[in-house]
Amino acid sequence: MSHLWKAYFIFSEKEKKGIIVLGCILTTSILLSFLMSPQKQSVSKNAKVNLTPIHLFKFDPNTIDSLAALSLGIPPKQVKTLIHYREKGGRFYKKEDIFKLYGLDKKLAEKLLPMIELSSIPNTRKFERYKNKSDVFWKMDINTADANEWSTKTKLPFHIIQQIIQYKNHLGGFSSVKQLNKVYGLGDTSYQLLRPHLIVQKNFKATLNSSTMNFEQWKSLGLFDDQQIFQILKIRKQQAGQITWRHLVILFDLPQNQALWLKTQIVISD
Repeated sequence: MSHLWKAYFIFSEKEKKGIIVLGCILTTSILLSFLMSPQKQSVSKNAKVNLTPIHLFKFDPNTIDSLAALSLGIPPKQVKTLIHYREKGGRFYKKEDIFKLYGLDKKLAEKLLPMIELSSIPNTRKFERYKNKSDVFWKMDINTADANEWSTKTKLPFHIIQQIIQYKNHLGGFSSVKQLNKVYGLGDTSYQLLRPHLIVQKNFKATLNSSTMNFEQWKSLGLFDDQQIFQILKIRKQQAGQITWRHLVILFDLPQNQALWLKTQIVISD
């Protein structure tokens, strides 16, 4: 009888190899199930989040752009809040104001605090006169103001005022105060301080500019047909965005009354 039960534990070479392979598979499965357990996965994820690098550098919250703010580790939602706050005229007057940014994590704010440099604050001194009661409520139409009015009311440097007026003439007039943001040399600090005082009359209609007009705008004049407009756009492209009044008059043989009327409707060089 003893020989019979021993027979159950006698294996051929092929069976032995099969048992070894099966044992390896079972051992590997147990190890993988342990390593990939939910607890381990959550620890791994948390570790990955905590190890995400934050690139700290000196910055001014009054002037920093969205890309730089994101690289500091500020979440997109809070970056949007920051930009919106500044657009509404909000300012950071001291470093600790960063803690007032809605939704910003306190620990992140503490890391950012030593990196803040409010370099733009001293520049506001030239606008201290706005604090006087007599100056708080002044307004200026940016389409009708001349260089003298710009200088008297805003105290901006003359070369910046020239840039503003040149850009206005290029557009044919401002349709929104926000367009001042595109004026070269006008800093965000100056813009934000001036913005509450600047207006564009609601009934103002910008004069079309021949160097920027699109097909529909040429069409709205009621002076040229579709083929002629395509020709105008082609010539303007060939001439680096420029086309003169005399060129149009000669090219399309415009009668005197139409030629003079055209000159009153759009901004165009002779």
